[in-house]
Parts: sequence; C-alpha cells; structure tokens
Amino acid sequence: MSIKAEELVGASPGTEGMSSAEAKKAVSAAKLAELALVDPKRAKRIWANRQSAARSKERKMRYIAELERKVQTLQTEATTLSAQLALLQRDTSGLTTENSELKLRLQTMEQQVHLQDALNDTLKSEVQRLKVATGQMANGGGMMMNFGGMPHQFGGNQQMFQNNQAMQSMLAAHQLQQLQLHPQAQQQQVLHPQHQQQQPLHPLQAQQLQQAARDLKMKSPMGGQSQWGDGKSGSSGN
Repeated sequence: MSIKAEELVGASPGTEGMSSAEAKKAVSAAKLAELALVDPKRAKRIWANRQSAARSKERKMRYIAELERKVQTLQTEATTLSAQLALLQRDTSGLTTENSELKLRLQTMEQQVHLQDALNDTLKSEVQRLKVATGQMANGGGMMMNFGGMPHQFGGNQQMFQNNQAMQSMLAAHQLQQLQLHPQAQQQQVLHPQHQQQQPLHPLQAQQLQQAARDLKMKSPMGGQSQWGDGKSGSSGN
C-alpha cells in the first residue's frame, strides 16, 4: 500500500495547532511527500502518528468539556447545599436559643418549687407551734377554772354553816319563848313526856314559826348548794 503525496499534503494542516517547538520537529508536508516517494513505509508511519495525535486531542477536548460540565453540576449542588446548610444553621441557632430559654424556665421552676417547699415547712412549723400553744392555753384555762370554782365551793359551805347556825339560834329562841310562856307545862313535859300531850301553840307563836320556816327555806342549805352547782356549771362552761 502506497501513500499518495496528496494525502500527506492534506494532512499537513494538522500541524497548525502545534507549538513552535513541535512544528520544528514535525516534518513538513512537502518533505513528507518527498519521503513517501523515497520511503513509503516511513511516511505511512508518520502519517498514522499524526492521525492518532489528532484523535487524542479530540478525546482530550471531549474529556475537558465533560469535566467542565461536571464542575458546573457540582457547583450548582454546592450552592443548593450551602442554602440548605444556612437553613439548618438558622434552625440550629433557634433550637439552641429555645433550649437556653427552657433551661432558664426549668431553673426558675425549680427555684419556685424550693421556695414553696420552704414556705410549706415554715407553715407546718408555725401550725405545730400554734397547736402546742393552744394546748398549753387550754390546760392553763382548765386550771384557772378549777381555781375559780373553789371560792364558790367555800362560799357555799360557809353559807350552809351560817344557815345551820341561824336555824339552831331560832330553835333555841323558840324553846326559850315556850319556857317563858308555859314554864310549868314545859317542866311537866320534861319530867313526864310519856303522859303529857303537846299543848297547842299560841297564834302569835304559830305565826312566828311559819315566818321562821319561810326564812329557813329561803336560806336553806339547798340554796347554797344550788349556788355552788351554778358556780361549777359556770366554771365548766367557761
């Protein structure tokens, strides 16, 4: 297979994209055409190398374009992720602030609970103290009532003694009056009580005895006892 000089000349423009150093090294199309006439195998090899370099350059350009497209895609994704990250950071800041507020509220509630417990303990102590004080006052009041009832009792006993003395004095006066009015009859009654009958009383004597009985009823020991009982009831009521 021979390589025509026209093909080599047509392939020479591919060297335009090379650098100056590569252009110097490259064989010009004219020289390659001349070489094809002299050494066709060598010219063919040079031509194949040039075709391979062109295909490699094309693949490189496609690869670069693909990389650029991927870079653009990654940049778009990075922008989206940055926006999402900003939202997450904002949410995190809000949650952190809310957490701090909840902690403060919790501390405040704990302090209120401690204060309430302290207040309850103080109130319990005060109630217990008032109960003890009330019990002591009740015991003291009972003793005062007992001491207060004693003068009523002494007064009642004294009144009973006075009433008994008054009754005895009135009976003695009545007997003396009877002796003065009927001395002989009284003497006979004293000497012979079984044979003598009781003499009827004088109207004046009967009236005096009735008056004395009424006075004794008004000043009887029952009145003193009732007063004494009233004193007890009053003291117990107090």
